[in-house]
Amino acid sequence: MSNKAAKQEITEPDKIQVLLGQVRDYVLTHKQNIAVATTIVLAVFVLIGGWAYYRQTEETKAMNLYNKAVMDTIRSRMSGQEATAAVKPLQNVLDKYPSTEAATLARYRIGNAYLSAGQIDAALKAFQGYLKEKTGENELTVLVYNGMGNCYEVKKDYKNALVHYEMALNAKAGKPFAGDILANLARTYEAMKDNKKAVEYYQKSMDKTNDPAMKLIIGRKIAILG
Repeated sequence: MSNKAAKQEITEPDKIQVLLGQVRDYVLTHKQNIAVATTIVLAVFVLIGGWAYYRQTEETKAMNLYNKAVMDTIRSRMSGQEATAAVKPLQNVLDKYPSTEAATLARYRIGNAYLSAGQIDAALKAFQGYLKEKTGENELTVLVYNGMGNCYEVKKDYKNALVHYEMALNAKAGKPFAGDILANLARTYEAMKDNKKAVEYYQKSMDKTNDPAMKLIIGRKIAILG
């Protein structure tokens, strides 16, 4: 019985050899199509790698230009120039590298520069431009919400001021700034002549504030309004 099985194994073709032969025949038959597909796959990988390298290079150039712009703004402040002097070098970052992380940072700083100069509409436009480009909520986004609250407060649009201060306060990244944001909310309610709400938020601000000088100022506010 075993001799018969052994004889059958010898006379039957090897299954692996048969499979390899079939693969070889397929490759020979379709070698042109396989070559085209391989070329396409390699081209895709080259394009992806090239694009990633290009983006990284652009981000590096943009950040270098942004850092230079920041140094220029510091020098302009120290020399007594107006706050809007900071806008030109930062705008240069936006113009040259509009889709980079550096451009996002520049938008925030431009908004702050206009806010410091009292150009409220221009500040709002810059902050809104930041929010259009932002990805996720981070600490910078919280500062933008807070900055927009400042803008609306200056414009006496207290309803929108409260909305943006609340957005800043409720953001996950807003906790480190809670004391300041709560004080902004309290000040807005005070401007609206809602002393009860103002005292409530000044008290909350005091609980979140560690600065002794700020605690003293807030305490005086509570004493006057309460």
